[in-house]
This record gives sequence, C-alpha cells and structure tokens, in this order.
Amino acid sequence: MIIVIEGISAAGKTTYARQFGPQHHLPEIPVKGAQPAQDAPAEEHARFWADHNAVRFQMAVEIERQHGFAICDTDPMKVHFAWCMERAGFAWPDKFETARSLVREAIAERRLGFADRYFVKRIAPDVARAQKEGDATRSRRRFDMHLALQPHLIDWFTALSEVLPGRVEFAFPQQVTLQTELKNKAPEEDLRRFDVSVFDALVERLPN
Repeated sequence: MIIVIEGISAAGKTTYARQFGPQHHLPEIPVKGAQPAQDAPAEEHARFWADHNAVRFQMAVEIERQHGFAICDTDPMKVHFAWCMERAGFAWPDKFETARSLVREAIAERRLGFADRYFVKRIAPDVARAQKEGDATRSRRRFDMHLALQPHLIDWFTALSEVLPGRVEFAFPQQVTLQTELKNKAPEEDLRRFDVSVFDALVERLPN
C-alpha cells in the first residue's frame, strides 16, 4: 500500500510520516543534477520534474514491496504543484498544460501512479505560522506562498476524491489507528494505480 501525507508547509507532514519508522517513510528527495535554467522551454522543466517525481514514486513502490506499505511525505506525482501555482498567480516555469501530458505519459508507462490512500490536512494560517516559528530546523522561506496555495491544494484533492471515492481524507488519522488498519489489511493489487483514465477524469474535474 502506498499512502500520501499532504498539506502545505508547516502542516506537520514530516512529523506525522516519521512516526511509522524510517523503513516506511519516503521523504522528499534531493534533486540530482542541474535543474533547467529558469528561461528554458516549459517542456524541459516539465520533463525534468516528471522524471524526478517518477524516481520518487518508484522508491515508494520498492518500499511497499519490501516493507508492506510506504508513507510518502507529499504526493510523488506532484503535478498538482504546477496547477496550484498557476491558480494562485505565481510565476513557475513548470507549466501545468505542458506538465500534464508528460505526467500522463509517465502513468501509461507505469513510472508514476496513484496512491492507495491520501490524507490531506487543512490547517488554519495562524496555526501553520505558529508551527513554522516553533521549528528552528527549517527556514521555510516561501511560507507565505504556501499559505496562498492551500485552497487550490484542497480543490485538487477534492477533485481526486470524486474520481477515486474513499481514498482521500482531509485530516491525518491517529497513528495507532492507521497502523492497526495497515496491519490488518490483506495485500491486494490496485488495478487503478496506473489508470490514465483516472488522471483524465481528475483534470476534467478541476475548477476552470
């Protein structure tokens, strides 16, 4: 089983995901190699991030194979970031209209896919800010930007919840509750993990 823990910066994703142990936790991974130049064509940026995120998804698949389940600190697919940035009015070189076709291609090639469960946390801005200021280990320089992305992030996963009913919850469950559920759940193949029709339906349901 692949589980995604999602939310804006300072929502508590990493703290929550780490509770399940390092063998299950998939953090964000450092970018290998040079990123495209800021003024590079949109397709170059989109391909770079699609490939980077595909590597991370394959890491989740391997954790699942070895340890039964993976807890992903943010969605490995992550094309939602480009969409949210555009919706919020921020400049971002990875354009969603370009990125979506490359992500769809990666799903068809089984390099990227959908998780089995998504836990997405809404957080009040003042609570997020207090958590940011209480964490001296990270600077979170783009914190205000992430606050502006939250309503669009919720829109994205609301659309996903309509396409994949029962997979998306807008809260983090108690660790012991989810741990018990995972322990008692028999392994089963997810027939929609690499279903491009799910991605198509998701994009169709996004707000214009």
